[in-house]
Amino acid sequence: MLIGLALPAAVWAQDAEPDLGTEAQREAGRAVYDQKCAQCHGPEGAGDGIATPYVRPAPRDFTGGIFKFRSTQSGELPTTEDIRRSIREGMPYTSMPAWKGILSEQQITNLAYYLKTFTDDFSGPYGVPEEAVIPRPPGFDEGHLARGREVFMENQCADCHGDQGRGDGPSAPTLEDQWGFHIRPADLTKRWTFRNGQTRQDIYRTFTTGLDGSPMPSYDMPEEDRWALVDYVWSLSRDEAGYDQLALAAPVPEVDLSRGEALFAEAQPAYFPVVGQIIDPGRSFYPGVNGVELKAVYDDDDVAFLVIWHDMTAETSGRNHPTMDAPDDPAAVDSAGTFSDAIALQFPETVRPGVEKPYFLFGDAKNPVHLWHADLAADGATVLTGRGQDDIQPTDGAAVEMTARYEDGRWVALFRAPRLPEAGPRFEEETFVPVAVSVWDGFYRERGPKRGITSWYSVYVEPAQTQSAAIPMAKWALIVLLGELLVVGLVRWRAKRRRETVVA
Repeated sequence: MLIGLALPAAVWAQDAEPDLGTEAQREAGRAVYDQKCAQCHGPEGAGDGIATPYVRPAPRDFTGGIFKFRSTQSGELPTTEDIRRSIREGMPYTSMPAWKGILSEQQITNLAYYLKTFTDDFSGPYGVPEEAVIPRPPGFDEGHLARGREVFMENQCADCHGDQGRGDGPSAPTLEDQWGFHIRPADLTKRWTFRNGQTRQDIYRTFTTGLDGSPMPSYDMPEEDRWALVDYVWSLSRDEAGYDQLALAAPVPEVDLSRGEALFAEAQPAYFPVVGQIIDPGRSFYPGVNGVELKAVYDDDDVAFLVIWHDMTAETSGRNHPTMDAPDDPAAVDSAGTFSDAIALQFPETVRPGVEKPYFLFGDAKNPVHLWHADLAADGATVLTGRGQDDIQPTDGAAVEMTARYEDGRWVALFRAPRLPEAGPRFEEETFVPVAVSVWDGFYRERGPKRGITSWYSVYVEPAQTQSAAIPMAKWALIVLLGELLVVGLVRWRAKRRRETVVA
């Protein structure tokens, strides 16, 4: 009896029936599940599909009735619409894709009903969950930000998400979900990666309901504090990733790395997506880094690059190298199993006209690449020549200067190299130089081919002196004037010839 009294009254007093769909809908959902979902979530929904060992975070185990993304109170089951939303929208930056546009709305509904068959909870007394009240959001108010910051700190959000919201709090490396898997706190500066939605109403719902099965609890606080926290979290991020295709190398009086980030103050940033390297063995299906910011500047002699990326922790012990764990390079294997963070910029050894580029995975025999590689547990950088993953060698006579620092969940690496070397990539004015980036996150034991990568993008070397518009305008005005005078002179000459002919 005491147990019964302790249960929420809504569980026992509800008159509504659980929303389980029809048998035909569930069977139709089974067909979709077997074709689209079982590879990750397993044939019986236990999160043990054949792809499970290769993805992170681990696929959801539906048999326990624990769902992270819900509009219901903490500890409750999700509604059918909650499940539909997760299927439709997917989980950004995980192996769970968005199925909208691939599955019809009816297929998504049928699939949601089938997922409910993996646990009896949906057909029992908890099958009609209580939805949380999620009001329509008021307008964004910058006046909320100071109080929102206070709420953020009072509720110890920084312990997991970090002081600046970059997912680097002191608890972050130790967090686990209910199944014992490490779970990484959200980087609040990248709201486009939020798996429970990125609108202000979505953010409100996330900390109101919590994420069951994870260390993210539900919070009970006054309404005004809720919206203050929403606005503060919202303020940490821009609206979208805004990925770029091109970085601009700006001219500066002197490339002086001692100025740090200030050297690049006038350079336009470019943001490139980082994805897992899944082609060569040693694959990384879910890399620790999902984006890099790049800036470039140059003077008469040197070119410099600034690379910024967010990282949960700084691994500055052990070592890392593009050939680590290569079967034909035993000396590159780290027997201690400790791996540092690392970064590499990649350029074609020779910039060719047109669209031809080397193979983006460390080049090929025909078109090699230069790698400016920095093991962030060591000092400086090394220049390597890559002719493919299995053929990466030191580059004789090449040198690159590098400095790096880590603070508040952010790595900042600066590279400087000769702009017009006799061998290797040359950064001529008004040229496009292909660039690609590789990032290794030592926390996730990334090394060698197991890493995050970008595709080829370009750096455009802006001209050092921009010609005044008055000069070409004057030039063309003179050309037009001379043309007009030539025409007038020609007409007069022909008229004179005709008169002389008539007189004769």
